Amino acid sequence: MGTDGDYQFQRAFSRLGKIRTRTWWILGGATLTVLGLMAWAAFALLSWLWAQAPQVAGTGWQVAEKAMSRVDDVVPGLQQEAEKWWPGSAAGWQLAEEAKSRVAAVVPGLQEEAGKWLPGGGDPVPERDVSGGDPGPVGRFPGLVRSEFFRDQTRIQATYVGHADFDAVLAHYVQGFAAEGFVQDVLAADAAEEHHQFVNGTSELFALRVGRRPGGGVEVAVRQVLD
Repeated sequence: MGTDGDYQFQRAFSRLGKIRTRTWWILGGATLTVLGLMAWAAFALLSWLWAQAPQVAGTGWQVAEKAMSRVDDVVPGLQQEAEKWWPGSAAGWQLAEEAKSRVAAVVPGLQEEAGKWLPGGGDPVPERDVSGGDPGPVGRFPGLVRSEFFRDQTRIQATYVGHADFDAVLAHYVQGFAAEGFVQDVLAADAAEEHHQFVNGTSELFALRVGRRPGGGVEVAVRQVLD
């Protein structure tokens, strides 16, 4: 029984010995590529999680972007080292770069999904209004904060941000201007934002932009065009 076991072991070892050295190099290089991609993905994910922390909401994604750029700096060096001992590694690294691109494409989607349920997800909202005023006859949507204000001889514009339902915010302004006797025109619209224009019988002109922000937020810009 023992002799048969030794024979089987020697036979298996003999088969391993017949594998060419080049094959072992390729297997080793492939393993290094996979491990490098796993490390890159883990680093990107940790950077993303760090960016979601409430205490660094304003600068988290700047940290993440710097971290990602540092990883991109490391990868070419890893490739250079691998090419010293992995023959024919060019094709393997093309595959690695493609896989890395796919990981990078997934991370923004994770950010958007996490913003829906993680505390402090999405872009930060100011705690109070900046100085200025609210142009137009329609009051701002409840819960929005004035983040920017601008006025010159041609226009008065205010920008508001907050966490609210996009459709509800848009309906609030469209119905509000209609109630004040304004006629609406849709200038542009896509999945990210919509641009509307409102004119009344006295030629008062207002422009409205409602856009989506990460984490279920919205941004509203109301501009009054002056004569």
